[in-house]
Amino acid sequence: MAELLARKPLFRGSSDREQLGEIVDVLGVNDIKRWRGYKGQRLLGGCGPDSFLRGFFPCPAEARMLRRLPVSEAGFEVLSGLLTCNPEKRMTVAQALRHRWFKEADSASLRHRR
Repeated sequence: MAELLARKPLFRGSSDREQLGEIVDVLGVNDIKRWRGYKGQRLLGGCGPDSFLRGFFPCPAEARMLRRLPVSEAGFEVLSGLLTCNPEKRMTVAQALRHRWFKEADSASLRHRR
């Protein structure tokens, strides 16, 4: 979903280690550290605590200034829910498909067709 919205690969690691580093650089380490399965293992160095995901997918007002495609608040809820590192808090596909974003998108497309 993220790559479809961004129209490019979001994480560009050329090895498993680099890929994991790219993911944690964007999503931060706080979410991993809150997972019950995290046992204090050393995480990749240089990764910040907070997520920078919203910077890749700006809200409509910011997107206009940056001349990028916007992602609504509802769309970002789905995107960030699916990309949560903590498996206990990660949104399932079924939860994502029931999210209001898909209902809003269906309503908007129906209004546009009329």
